[in-house]
Amino acid sequence: MKNFEIVRSIDALKLISPKDLRAWTERAIAPMPQAEVWMPPILVMLVPESVAEVVGTGHTEVIRHSRFPSELPSYYEVWLVGQTGIADYVPALHAIMNDFHGNSAGREQEMLA
Repeated sequence: MKNFEIVRSIDALKLISPKDLRAWTERAIAPMPQAEVWMPPILVMLVPESVAEVVGTGHTEVIRHSRFPSELPSYYEVWLVGQTGIADYVPALHAIMNDFHGNSAGREQEMLA
């Protein structure tokens, strides 16, 4: 699976495994044709609360970068903070896919106009 990376802090709790994150991500994009092409770049950060506070993220959330075309490719970050699990990741992944495909459809409409 391209466009997907996981970074785990050394002191992050091991409540969710990178293998599970990959499996859920693959499951979420499987029904989509040409999934590799249609999946946005996603960076998943597994960190304890102390690390999240240092960077200004106090809880599990999705952070969107580079929303408009720029020199750098657009990507999403998902921060899984503290005692999070798959139940916290799945809604974030769905939100990313909805946002990404909604923005892609909007760009296609603009190009057709």
